[in-house]
Amino acid sequence: MNLAKEISFLLYKHKCVILPGFGAFLINEKKAERNTVAKYATPRQEVISFNKQIINNDGLVANFLTQKHDISYEEGITRIENYIASLWDILNTKKNVEVAEVGTFYLTKENKLVFVPYHSVNFSISSFGLPKLRLKPYAPVSASPERVEPAIPAATTPPELSITPETTPAGSPKTKEKKEIAVTAKHTKQKERREASQAKKLEKKIHKDPAKRKKSNLYLVNILGSLFILGILGALYTFETNASKNDRLETQVASMLDLGSNDSSSDILETKTIVSSKVTTTAFYGIYALTENEVEASNLATDLMTKYAQSKIVLDENGKPSVFIISFSNKEMAQEYKSLIQNNMNQKLVITKK
Repeated sequence: MNLAKEISFLLYKHKCVILPGFGAFLINEKKAERNTVAKYATPRQEVISFNKQIINNDGLVANFLTQKHDISYEEGITRIENYIASLWDILNTKKNVEVAEVGTFYLTKENKLVFVPYHSVNFSISSFGLPKLRLKPYAPVSASPERVEPAIPAATTPPELSITPETTPAGSPKTKEKKEIAVTAKHTKQKERREASQAKKLEKKIHKDPAKRKKSNLYLVNILGSLFILGILGALYTFETNASKNDRLETQVASMLDLGSNDSSSDILETKTIVSSKVTTTAFYGIYALTENEVEASNLATDLMTKYAQSKIVLDENGKPSVFIISFSNKEMAQEYKSLIQNNMNQKLVITKK
């Protein structure tokens, strides 16, 4: 039983998920990050790590299997042990095994277990689904300050106001606004120039000389037609050559057979040689999967029918079933293909000449 989905589900709710006798998956919190140099930002994440020193059974996985599949606690422990055994079998065979949506284990040459988590999976429920954001440079937007009209106090006789000419010293809001307008106008002109140049290039591409395009297309059609005619002539020549050879061979055989009883033994032997030269036998090397019983053979043949249409159950001289997979005319090719598919099958594969 594959417990990858159960482990992934528990990691969203618990900080530690232990596989007894194998190790523990731990959740570590990673704060939100904003990198102004690389120009990206990531939300708060909860990433996973593995500690092979924590092997004591806390009952979390077994109790979850008991509730989900309505089985006993002992049956849950048995399923966990079977899953761990399957992990070790794959590690010893392929040196790597994947736990879906969690990470991948690797077994080094020194028999050290290395875990590489999936960094794209975020186990934080609060920020689940938030992607990594790409930061873009932005232009500052300046708004002209709003003028606040001074409140005129209510009075019967307003005081005399001295009117002075308005001045715009350097650094005032009006001066800044004028500079920004000039910069914006400059960018607008540059953008218009770029668009005009792109439009001219596109127009040149559209209004290319149609005669040249027609000539190039006609040249390509002529080449393809010539190749097609040459192929037909070659096939006809080969057919006529083979037909003439077969006619000569049949004529020689007929003349040899018409010699009668006066022919020598050497002539008869030559006739047999000519006749037998037309019969060719090819040896095939079939790949068979050995099975213990007919039920296992039937299940295996049903699974292999999706990939190998010629798969069928074969009984040997002792009545023991096996499953035919595929055959090759070359023994070396059959042996190479057998070694390739042996890694994905539990049954022993043999090559039989037929």
